[in-house]
Amino acid sequence: MKRLLLIIIFIIAAVAVSPPNGNAIAGRQLFKKEECILCHTINKKGGTMGPNLSTIGKIRSYSWIRKQIRNPKLDFFTPNSFVIFHGKIYKSIMPANKKISADNINKLAQYLKSLK
Repeated sequence: MKRLLLIIIFIIAAVAVSPPNGNAIAGRQLFKKEECILCHTINKKGGTMGPNLSTIGKIRSYSWIRKQIRNPKLDFFTPNSFVIFHGKIYKSIMPANKKISADNINKLAQYLKSLK
């Protein structure tokens, strides 16, 4: 029993510290290339116009993140609308990303989902 418990703890620890998958790594690079970093902060780096995304993967699903990247105004935008995120109020001004390929949106979403 003790041995089984040690194996389970080892597996949980290995999963907790495992590096992001290849798409998440590519997504991190895209986050900079697509200039998302100019408005959004991750781990104290980046802009402050948009919400801090340092822990977005903890509170939002992959599909929600993906949908927001494609067209953020689907959930939040009405004329003069505002968003409350992590206790701060933001005007909903993020542009739609319809020129980014579906594959790149998937990579960005996987990266953001990995942020916990």
